[in-house]
Amino acid sequence: MAWDILSVCGWPIAGSRNDHQTPPQQAPPRVTLVQEQSGVDGAFLLAMLLTNHLKRSGDNRVLLLAAHHNAAHYTAACQKLTFNATSAIQSGQLRIVDVLAAVYGGSTGGPALLQLISDRVAEAGPTSTTLIIVDDLTCLGAMMGGGSGENAVIDFVERLLLPLHPAAAHCVLKVNVSECYERLCTFLADLAEVIVGLGPLPSGASHELDGILTVYRRQSTSYPLLGALREPAKTLLYKVHDRLVRTYVPGEVGIKNL
Repeated sequence: MAWDILSVCGWPIAGSRNDHQTPPQQAPPRVTLVQEQSGVDGAFLLAMLLTNHLKRSGDNRVLLLAAHHNAAHYTAACQKLTFNATSAIQSGQLRIVDVLAAVYGGSTGGPALLQLISDRVAEAGPTSTTLIIVDDLTCLGAMMGGGSGENAVIDFVERLLLPLHPAAAHCVLKVNVSECYERLCTFLADLAEVIVGLGPLPSGASHELDGILTVYRRQSTSYPLLGALREPAKTLLYKVHDRLVRTYVPGEVGIKNL
């Protein structure tokens, strides 16, 4: 099913029976980290999270910081997922900061770029109904240039998340772990309540599948020392189609046990 991925990641699904439940176990995670390897593109998951969040309630808001794909890419992806992104942008329900346009237009770069993004976040006025998506931090680090890219991105993430604690916006951060700095990856993994790993098939390209999705969710516990422990990983195989994403359990009929 197309929405199995969101359930596994701990996000309530728009229109489902549990959509309007409010217990802590039904609340979406505050910080979700999407780690993609070379050979896969996690933009489909960001588009699903974006449209699902906006469909859940007319009061929900999304701020998308697009540094990997541009704004037009996500607008088209929302249309394929039967969501009118143009109308949402006009109403202010969806805001997209096209980082690529700002950089290639020559209007900003380096530290000024991160300041521009921070200003846009402040303008959005993050609340508990706001979802902030960053696609992706690896690109932002490369745009910083020199040896300061990693430190600048870590500082940016801290500035982004500190005002959101403990009960403000939700945040989805995407990085390419094949290109990202080790210290940055470790820093982000410590922050995240849910880590979603996207990787290629070990057997190579296939017409049936696009990759493997592995989810690590932090255990719900009242003991602070156990808060860093993760639940057993959940793994799905997935295939991105034009208007939906199909998921499969490894070993099921018709799918090789990769």
